[in-house]
Amino acid sequence: MSEPSSHRDVGFHLDHNAGTPVDARVLAHFLEVERDCPGNPASVHRFGRRARAVLEHARSRVAAALAVAADDVLFCSGGTEANNLAVLGLGDRSLPVLLAPLEHPSVLEPARVRGAVLWTVDATARAVVSEPKQPIGLVSLVHGQSEVGSLQPVVVAAELAAKMQVPMHVDAAQTLGRVPLDEVLRCATSVALSPHKSGGLRGCAVLVVRNAERTLRPLLVGGGQEHTLRPGTVSPSLAAATALAIELAIVECHDRARAMAAVRQQFLDAIRAADVSHRLLTPLLASVPNTAMIAFDHVDGRNLLPALDLIFVAASHGSACSSGSPQPPAVLLAMGLSESLARSCVRFSFDHRSDAEMGARAGRCVADVLSRLQKKS
Repeated sequence: MSEPSSHRDVGFHLDHNAGTPVDARVLAHFLEVERDCPGNPASVHRFGRRARAVLEHARSRVAAALAVAADDVLFCSGGTEANNLAVLGLGDRSLPVLLAPLEHPSVLEPARVRGAVLWTVDATARAVVSEPKQPIGLVSLVHGQSEVGSLQPVVVAAELAAKMQVPMHVDAAQTLGRVPLDEVLRCATSVALSPHKSGGLRGCAVLVVRNAERTLRPLLVGGGQEHTLRPGTVSPSLAAATALAIELAIVECHDRARAMAAVRQQFLDAIRAADVSHRLLTPLLASVPNTAMIAFDHVDGRNLLPALDLIFVAASHGSACSSGSPQPPAVLLAMGLSESLARSCVRFSFDHRSDAEMGARAGRCVADVLSRLQKKS
């Protein structure tokens, strides 16, 4: 059997936390700007000035959609760069970062460069926020946990950060267009958004930083772009497409969340109806509405994803940025799972453009594969 030629041919794309197909409206807008605006926004001639105008208009649109100041919006190459820029550039860099072992690698790794002080994690993959016994330079907490999907106590962490008079960073890569962001944007010093998980294009993300020019230090030097905080040529067409993706995600958030939750529920109902031995790790009432992390008993984790891939079911163990790691996601071990059970976990994540019946069909297909694997073991 040949490989599918595109995402349209995949039987069931259930890995939308790694990235979603681009929204047709966003792609059309990108192509229009890319065709009509070929200049470099740093150039002083008319083509450059036009490109600059498009770029700054995109910045203003993002700011209006998020109800923040335009000068606090920085365009980056992706969520990884946005998180690195915040974690390594905010607060007293001689002091460690306070966070939990449930963050994306793009937060955990730069935090280790500064030094990390760790909160514990409860059985639902939520950080147990508490005051540290040592000075820290930054508090960081993801909004929606990438693998399990648990929503985190961001407001509580922000109150602690304010008490300690240190900045607070939030990675909201998984929640744009899925969970309202108003509260997060009000209480955090910086927020990273990754629109390619919400119908945007890969290669462009946004970092919102309060009073960015006074509070953030750059990682790169060599250009004056993005207020010298992120040097390098910014694509006006990517910025414009990203602005539209964010606008649509904010306006449509409620409807998208409802649709995602319906698909997830139909999927879970089908798994339960098949009587496959499993354990749902995602707390449904306090999670990103499109995510389900499931532990399957008596299944060799090394065989699980390839078996699903053979029937064109795209799923994952967790974050795409650490998918090549031989270790299971750190959050599962922090929750108290054994390493063998953690290796038998699969993350399924859904899109708002899928209908509930698709969720039911996908659940039946997954249950059939797992039933055969469990019988073999």
